[in-house]
Amino acid sequence: MPPIHRILIKTHHMTSRKKILALTKSAKRLSCAVLLKTGSPPGIMLAEGELAGDWLEVVRKLRYKDFRLMKKELVQKRGLDVEYGDVKELSSVKEFGAFLERGRQRVGDGDGDIFGWWRVGMGFKKDEDAP
Repeated sequence: MPPIHRILIKTHHMTSRKKILALTKSAKRLSCAVLLKTGSPPGIMLAEGELAGDWLEVVRKLRYKDFRLMKKELVQKRGLDVEYGDVKELSSVKEFGAFLERGRQRVGDGDGDIFGWWRVGMGFKKDEDAP
């Protein structure tokens, strides 16, 4: 099984329905599982899939304000409880975190704790492996 790209992006906000539709269409086309935090700041995107690197280029071309690639890595097993080709939208950071925490129990969290990975990537928690 080829490795899966896992990507975490933070932006100022995500309110444009036109841009969100473009993200949804590209996730479906590239078979990526995507979780979005839309509405008021911050905007957060978490994507997994073999072609998530290509999805990242679609996001870059949309020119989101204050675009920051927070974390990108290759994993062996999926950890996001969203089907490939689907996009799940949430409206608060609290909901986003709760979804990841619940999902790790259902998916089995293949490559460690996706909730912890997200918290480290966002800067909410110190990386214990860092020097």
